[in-house]
Amino acid sequence: MVRRNILALAGLSLVLCATTSANAADRHTLVIGSGEVTGFYFPAAGALCRVLNKEHPRGTTCAVAPSSGSAANVAALKSGEVDFAILQSRAALLATSGGEGFKDIGATPELRAVMSLHGEAVAVLARQGSGIENLADLKGKRVNLGRPGSFQRAMAEMVLEAAGLSEGDLAPAVELDLAEEATALCEGNIDAAFFTGIHPMPEAAVAVDECNSMPIPVKAKSMDAYIKRNGWLSRAVIRHGTYDGPKEDIPSLQLKAVLATTTRLPAEDVYDLVKSVHANFPAFTRLHPVLKGLGKAETVKDGIAIKLHDGAEKFYGEAGLSK
Repeated sequence: MVRRNILALAGLSLVLCATTSANAADRHTLVIGSGEVTGFYFPAAGALCRVLNKEHPRGTTCAVAPSSGSAANVAALKSGEVDFAILQSRAALLATSGGEGFKDIGATPELRAVMSLHGEAVAVLARQGSGIENLADLKGKRVNLGRPGSFQRAMAEMVLEAAGLSEGDLAPAVELDLAEEATALCEGNIDAAFFTGIHPMPEAAVAVDECNSMPIPVKAKSMDAYIKRNGWLSRAVIRHGTYDGPKEDIPSLQLKAVLATTTRLPAEDVYDLVKSVHANFPAFTRLHPVLKGLGKAETVKDGIAIKLHDGAEKFYGEAGLSK
């Protein structure tokens, strides 16, 4: 009953997916758990469904189920309410062991990765005249890390750790909401701030446009080792032209959205989905701006810290792509 309700809701929600002429009795429908309708996971799942419905392998169709995020998606995968789900890369790893945010659900060791999608990257903006040109220059400066418990704060702490810094190196660390950062930068109340999300971010654009705050490179000698230890984190770039001012791409770090499933899903279903996406890759990346710039090689390696599903591994092996 629950799965039938999800299919009905998904059918109403995903108007962009192509329809199929197959009779209902012949359809094998795969459901993708996504996120809030107003967020980025929902249209990403819609793009996946659109290419699968176009290819229609073995009579397979696809539908999208909205959700409240990674924890809800893992629960839906465990119960069989969805076949695939989009998870944040770090959340996927935590879910396998029942770690932070997944203790109520319990460990999900059967969780498997299918492909990596878009990323949420960090931009560290420094106030004009602050003397901050790299991460090491944050020492002794007034830096906003974000509210405790927020995604902004978590990513800021990761960047500091990756660069060999800590909150104690700042003077002092500030805890403003994302919406307050641009004003604080422009008024000179802070020297730098972390902005994490899909770029360009409106909040960061205000700080750049109104007071010439500039993004600094998110890189350090210690980062390679840090990324190797934390496979859910991957390198990123904030492209030239994303914000006014920078004359070249800005190195950064990101958390990826990862399409996942469980070992219960047959290998042929996973293989069919990945093959459909790669057969239509240029068109797939044009279906929503969040997918722009995604490369085929990224889909098999960036941010994937859990085991690949056998079906995905089979396709990537045949395609000459390796994790």
